[in-house]
Amino acid sequence: MSLFETNYSNNKQTNYTPLPEGEYECTITKAGLDATPGGTEYLAVNLKVRNDLDKALPDTNGKYHNRTVFVQFWKNKQTGKYNLDQLQYVLEAAGVPEGRSVKDWEDFSNLLVNKPVRAFVKVEKDTYQGKSTERNRVAPWGFSKTKFPFQSTTTTNDPFANSKEDIEITDEDVPF
Repeated sequence: MSLFETNYSNNKQTNYTPLPEGEYECTITKAGLDATPGGTEYLAVNLKVRNDLDKALPDTNGKYHNRTVFVQFWKNKQTGKYNLDQLQYVLEAAGVPEGRSVKDWEDFSNLLVNKPVRAFVKVEKDTYQGKSTERNRVAPWGFSKTKFPFQSTTTTNDPFANSKEDIEITDEDVPF
């Protein structure tokens, strides 16, 4: 008996074209330092188009849910530092309280990952080594607070997490 049988009949070619320009409700899936293959450091903020708003936003989230938009913040070449004013837009959109001290990049990540935001996604032409491609871009001021906050403040797979009652388990309930 095998675990499963291969069946490729439902496989589809993935479309890697940019998202059409517009506003999307997203979840921040990554926020932190990264580097190019050449070693140039940047701050990455990855956004995933939310899949829980297909009916509320059929023309954006409904068509493009689960797609990822990669946002990069680059260091200023003269100062070698990130423009912290640009990061304020992302922090505000994610609901980080005014006056909150950010200790380090790990703290920055913890404040943002899994938070809902609204992002205005543009399509821009990018030319690199003579090759032109279209790619998505979210300007720092393109971030805003979500219009669709998550319904629950806790994200857990534990079905008993909010139960106030004791759970009794008998020997018959245990498989061993």
